[in-house]
Amino acid sequence: MADDEKDPQFWRRLLKRTLGTIVVLILVGLGVYYSAEYDTYRPGEAPPDQSWGIAKDSPLRQPR
Repeated sequence: MADDEKDPQFWRRLLKRTLGTIVVLILVGLGVYYSAEYDTYRPGEAPPDQSWGIAKDSPLRQPR
């Protein structure tokens, strides 16, 4: 009789773990999809500013 009592608990525990694993995988998948779709991993980019520094300097020397 002890084996009969443990058997339903085993299947119930297995079902809970399987469903839990499926839920976790779905949540991770949705997180990856959201991140890829809405580009959350890249910081905002400002257009390059050409008004200062060496931005306008040529890497090649000009003859004088």
